[in-house]
Amino acid sequence: MEITAKEAAIVAIIVETILYGKPFRANSRVERYDDASFRSGLLIFLFGVTVWALTHQRTSTKISRLMLGAACLLFLLGTMHIVVDANHFWHGFITSGDPDAFFQDVTKNTFKNALNLIETLVGDAIIIYRGYLLWQRIEFTIIPIIGWMGIMVTGSHSVWSISHLSPTNSSIIFLRQTPRWVISFYSIALATNLIATGLLIVKLWITQRDEAGLQRTSTNKSVVHPVLVIVMECGAVYSLSLITMLSAYLLASNSAYIVIDMIGQIIPITFYVIIVRAAMLRFERDGRPLSTSMAPRGHQISTPRSTRVRISRIATVDSDLHDPSESSHCVDVWDGCIPDIKSELPIITGTV
Repeated sequence: MEITAKEAAIVAIIVETILYGKPFRANSRVERYDDASFRSGLLIFLFGVTVWALTHQRTSTKISRLMLGAACLLFLLGTMHIVVDANHFWHGFITSGDPDAFFQDVTKNTFKNALNLIETLVGDAIIIYRGYLLWQRIEFTIIPIIGWMGIMVTGSHSVWSISHLSPTNSSIIFLRQTPRWVISFYSIALATNLIATGLLIVKLWITQRDEAGLQRTSTNKSVVHPVLVIVMECGAVYSLSLITMLSAYLLASNSAYIVIDMIGQIIPITFYVIIVRAAMLRFERDGRPLSTSMAPRGHQISTPRSTRVRISRIATVDSDLHDPSESSHCVDVWDGCIPDIKSELPIITGTV
């Protein structure tokens, strides 16, 4: 049986609320460190951890203001998205007097559609920017940039055309000229995401392969592999959501309203997950596991006293073939800190 626009609005607000801020009880492992801060919700919790990861033990000069600003902007857009939906839901079922007629008016979703467009543009711009930071070559970002411009054009026209549809028939969004622009918008968004994410995955895979060949880490554990996996997983989640949206729209199903509200929360969630995972690697690389860093002062694990080492000679190594700091560079790109790729490797001789 086909779901109605009113029923889709009910399911959409429930799913969106779960993604944004469903209260939950943390597991025992996390509650050792903080028994309250992990109960606020998925998006809210990830936003808090992301801000902490980008700023913890970093001076103002080392904090990536771009990544921090993007994190705050995506959280603001996600919050505005659920506020608009909650207001729409309230007026539809409480104050309108006729929920069926209220939810037939697709023009009431104009502001939310604009938020979806801005969120998509911000998310894709971050992916393209990260690809440029990893490759350090502008030619690898030309096609994604063209796709981003296509998203802006088709998305803007889609928002405009929907705002001018008839307010008495929700199915009209699937008819006339509007579907061409909506399908073009989501198709270009899907293609741009696949290309931009694919470029990131290729670069991370190359770095991981070279890292495994040289075995640069003392524990023989790859520092790039976890980032590679999480990028693939988050890219797959976002791509599947776009495919689902396209399928629902092509089938002229009102379930598309549910998917579009899910995408509004999936975009910031996937961004935060990658940042948090990279932060975990940064703390492990610095010898401070994430769980220890998040522990209260009373539960901090004491570390052995450092041993003083006398350095008698320092040699600077500058290799054009493969820089030893490239693995750390790839991790730091996702963690918001972009170090200099040229590195100085100390060669230590003398007594301890």
